[in-house]
Amino acid sequence: MKFLRRIFLLLLVFSLAAAGQQPPAAPSAAQEATEEHHVTAKEAKELFRSIDEILKFASEHTGLPIRHRVKKKLASREEVAKYIEARMKEQGNGERFERSALSLKKLGLLPHDFNLREYMLGLYKEQVEGWYDAHNKTVYLLDWVSPDTQKPVMAHELVHALQDQNFGLEKWLNVAKDSKDDTEEMILDEQRTSREAIIEGQAMIALFDYQLASAGQSVESAPELVDSMKSSMLDEGSTPMYARAPVYLREAMLFPYTYGMEFTRTVLLKRGKQAAFAGVFEHPPLDTREVMEPESYLAVEPQRQLKVVPLEKVLGPDWRREDFSGVGEIDLRVILRQWGGGEIAGKLTPAWRGGYYMALSSKKSPKDAPVALAMVLNFDSQAAADKFAAVYESGLVQRYKSVQAALPGRAPRQANPRQWTTEEGEVRLYIDGSTVVAAESFTAEDAAKIHAALVPVASVAVQ
Repeated sequence: MKFLRRIFLLLLVFSLAAAGQQPPAAPSAAQEATEEHHVTAKEAKELFRSIDEILKFASEHTGLPIRHRVKKKLASREEVAKYIEARMKEQGNGERFERSALSLKKLGLLPHDFNLREYMLGLYKEQVEGWYDAHNKTVYLLDWVSPDTQKPVMAHELVHALQDQNFGLEKWLNVAKDSKDDTEEMILDEQRTSREAIIEGQAMIALFDYQLASAGQSVESAPELVDSMKSSMLDEGSTPMYARAPVYLREAMLFPYTYGMEFTRTVLLKRGKQAAFAGVFEHPPLDTREVMEPESYLAVEPQRQLKVVPLEKVLGPDWRREDFSGVGEIDLRVILRQWGGGEIAGKLTPAWRGGYYMALSSKKSPKDAPVALAMVLNFDSQAAADKFAAVYESGLVQRYKSVQAALPGRAPRQANPRQWTTEEGEVRLYIDGSTVVAAESFTAEDAAKIHAALVPVASVAVQ
């Protein structure tokens, strides 16, 4: 989802606790005044000296050569707070955040009373541990955290510096200029999301190698230790703000680190260091499916995506589009986990073969009318589509206060869709072979127009 990627962009700036390091507990006001450690001039000098050693370590373990020394800076709490707020503004104003959040709430991925912008600001202030800024080519360390705590974080962040020196991170991550074509933009978002997972996954491998080095081990030689370290990343109660995160945000925070790390580890073990680091920059994955299923990347399997239909034009001049986003394989996993749990998410996610959603509103409707949402998903088989339909139905009771079946029973091959009545209007689910179309809060006439426009689906090759 486009909004999921916006969160990824913020995560790229900071090294979070979810990425394998636990930050110091947040001090009280009294502790800040009397007990908080402040890096001394002597410690700062030693820490800056160690950066050059860690950079050399990162270069040796990734095969990415050092082109020049990295600029370093100690940042205070006040500087970090200002930097976070500036990055939040770069990713969109409050209205833009809330418009995207509206769709996520409709899908049941965020609670209806959840203030997304406020939460994200608090999360980053809690969990920031250091970062590399590709814009000014500087690695930032924290002046209130002991040097020994920051060194493993730097093993991660300095990989970003090497990636930047060798491939130009900002340009490489952007892939290409934004497109006015919906299908092209959806494909571009998937490519960008997959590349963000690559840069974090590579950095996680270097971090694990750094932590294992004292025992004479590495990611390649100690898979059990790596799995144990990875499991610590999944601790859902690691910090107060992270513990409050809905499933959607937890998945967003973990995806580039967990799946990115596993992708890099798979390529490293099967193809070697050059292929896993520089080689992936030269031949990056095309979408989140290739990141989540690295065997499809290694096999160079053809990837396709659905062609987007502008539904506001299908419905007529009284309709406007409020939000639009592709639904990639990672997005499907989040949806399935939210609606049906981790087991069904693990089994059904690999059947993803493209999808997107649109949130729309009628200009004739009251301002407080619920947003209408249309979603189309394509799977690798009708059996997978039927399983998704069952999860979709079970998820309705999580998303709406009142759900009543209008047409009981399953009839996926019949013309009439499954139908439910909710406090936000009617919900219809069409199953056409391996394709599923959901229409929520539309009239029967408008839902039929949407279904007719979306089925049969058209797809395009992803290159």
